[in-house]
Amino acid sequence: MTNQRIGSRGEFEGFFEAFFGEAGVGAESRGYFRQSSDRLWDTATAFGLWEARYGSVLEIGPGFAYLPFLWKRVLSDEVAILDGESEELIAFGETYRRYGIEPVYADLFRLFGERDPGKNRLPFETGRFEAVICWETMEHFNFNPIPFLKELRRVTRPGGQVLLTVPNQAKLDMRLALLRGRSVRTPVGDYVLQMDDANRMKYAPHWREYTLTEFRELIEGVGFRIGMARHLQTYMNREGMGLGRRIKRGVGNVLTRLVPSLGALCVVRATVEP
Repeated sequence: MTNQRIGSRGEFEGFFEAFFGEAGVGAESRGYFRQSSDRLWDTATAFGLWEARYGSVLEIGPGFAYLPFLWKRVLSDEVAILDGESEELIAFGETYRRYGIEPVYADLFRLFGERDPGKNRLPFETGRFEAVICWETMEHFNFNPIPFLKELRRVTRPGGQVLLTVPNQAKLDMRLALLRGRSVRTPVGDYVLQMDDANRMKYAPHWREYTLTEFRELIEGVGFRIGMARHLQTYMNREGMGLGRRIKRGVGNVLTRLVPSLGALCVVRATVEP
């Protein structure tokens, strides 16, 4: 049942520590969560999810962030996920089912890589979900995102919400890189690693990041009504940060408070009009 309240960062961390022990998730499988817990907490807080409740929730691309288990406890009794078709992800499906979460697997590149109305379709019925969550996933698309966004609109019920984030193309780090004459695109070395069977990247490179204005334009362009659109300054975790990195983060926090458009993420909540 959806009955647990999360009121603090400590309770957030405590939930996952208890879950990892109960579900038998080993330390070696917690790496992404350990790296991302600050960012995940900040993003959920920005969307006000600690006070939210939904009739049904779909998360697209959760990977090994383990958030669907939290959504099952705090957001909705009906939670489904859509993730990639790698053996590692599919093998985790039994754990989802054990906790009453419906796992569905599909290759989004196969579904949306070519313009084909008969194939550009998510494997869910129309209007099934009251909320669809898709965080830091669309930047990995090497295809036109419009058919995908149209499908998000189709599977979200009238009056329902989509909660979307992507990295901010105009964030502070990117602007500083340009001033130093460096590219803000995916490092060429990532393409090499992605094709190297001996050192395969788990996640594809960022093919396309967006400014908040661009991201809004995409979402409104397929018929959503924007309810919230903002920048969010947040970080991946860095255990044992040195003095230099702590100073850099402190300066970054000051600058992004003064100029919010320097923040790391674009955060958008949008609604399907009834």
